[in-house]
Amino acid sequence: MKALLILIALLAALPLHAESLQQQLEAKRREFAAKAPPERAAAYQAGIDAVAASGIYERAKKTGDRAPDFTLKNAAGKEVRLSALLAKGPVVLTWYRGGWCPYCNLALAALQEKLPEIQRLGATLVALTPELPEHAEDTTKKGALAFEVLSDVGNRVAREYGVVFKMTPEVAAAMRAGAKTNVRNGDESDELPLGAAYVIAPDGEITYAFLDADYRRRAEPARLVDALTALKTGRATPEHLLLTFWEGVWNPPYDLGLVDRLMTEDFVITSAGQDVVGREKFKEWIRGFQSKLGDLRMENREIFTGMEGKRVVSRWLATGRNRGLFGTAADGQPVEFTGLAVWEVRDGRLAHNWVERSAYELYRRLTSESGKEPQP
Repeated sequence: MKALLILIALLAALPLHAESLQQQLEAKRREFAAKAPPERAAAYQAGIDAVAASGIYERAKKTGDRAPDFTLKNAAGKEVRLSALLAKGPVVLTWYRGGWCPYCNLALAALQEKLPEIQRLGATLVALTPELPEHAEDTTKKGALAFEVLSDVGNRVAREYGVVFKMTPEVAAAMRAGAKTNVRNGDESDELPLGAAYVIAPDGEITYAFLDADYRRRAEPARLVDALTALKTGRATPEHLLLTFWEGVWNPPYDLGLVDRLMTEDFVITSAGQDVVGREKFKEWIRGFQSKLGDLRMENREIFTGMEGKRVVSRWLATGRNRGLFGTAADGQPVEFTGLAVWEVRDGRLAHNWVERSAYELYRRLTSESGKEPQP
C-alpha cells in the first residue's frame, strides 16, 4: 500500500504534457499585447500583413525544391558548406531574425532541446541569422546552443531561398531604435528573413518546409523530427502525412504542390455529401475555399490513427476573415469554425477524406444582425 501511494505521488508530480513551442510563442504574444501601446501593436501587425501580401510564399523554396548550396562562416570563423554537411546526412536548416528577438530565442531553445533526437536520426541542425558573427556568437553562448549558428550577412543565402523581406518603414524605424538591427546586421537594408525551417535530404531535395510571414509562428521541433524519421525510414506515418498537408496547404505557404506529393491520383474528398474526385479537382476546391476566407489558418486540435494505420481522424479549428462565405457579404469579419475529418490512407498516401464542418452555426453567425444572438 505504501509503495502504491508513493507511485501515485510521483505520477501526480509529473507534468501532464510538455508545452509546445507554439504555446510558448502564443504566451509571449499575449504578454506583448497586454503591454504594448496599441499603435505599436497595430504597426507590427501591419508589417506582418505586408510581408504575407508581398509574394514571399510564391518566391520561397518549398517542399520538393532543390536546396541551394552555400558556404558561410560560423562564430569561430570556420567555413561551413551545406553540401559537405549533406554528405554526412540530412540537414535541418532554419533562420532566426536576431538575438534581440524573444520569439527567436524561444525557438532556438526548443531546437536545442530536440537536438539529441535530431542527431540520433543522423541529421545536422544549422541556424542562419543576418547578424554579424559577434552577435551570433553571443546568442550561441547565451542560449548554450550546441549546433551551428552561421552569419548570413546581407541575407545572401536567405535571398537564394526566397525567404528575405524588407520591413515596412514603421517597423524598420522601431527595429533600428530598439533592436539596433542596422548595427547588429552591419547594413542599412532594413531586411530580415522569415523564421523559416527546412528538412533537406542528403541529395539536396527539400522534404519538409515551414514558412510563415508571422514571426510569432515557428516550426515545431517535434515536426522536424517527424520529417527526419520519415526520411530515415522511407515511409511517413499517417499522422505525419496529414499534418504535413494541414500545415502546408491550409496554412502558409498554401502550397498546392503538396497535393501531388501526399494524395493518391484518384483522391476523393466527400464534403456535405458531394464527392470531389482527383487531385486537380481537389486543388480547385481548395482554391475556392481559400478565396472565401482571408488570412486562413487551420489548427489541428487532435489527431489519432486506427490500429491498422488505414484511417486517421482529425479534429480541427479554422480561423480567418470572411470574404464571402456562403454567399454573404465579404465584410472581413473574423471567422472561426470547427470540423472533423476522417482520412483513408493507402500505399503511403492520403486517398479519401470525409469532412464535416460546423457550417450551420457559422452561417447563423455571419448572417445575424450585429449585436444580436443568431436564432436557429
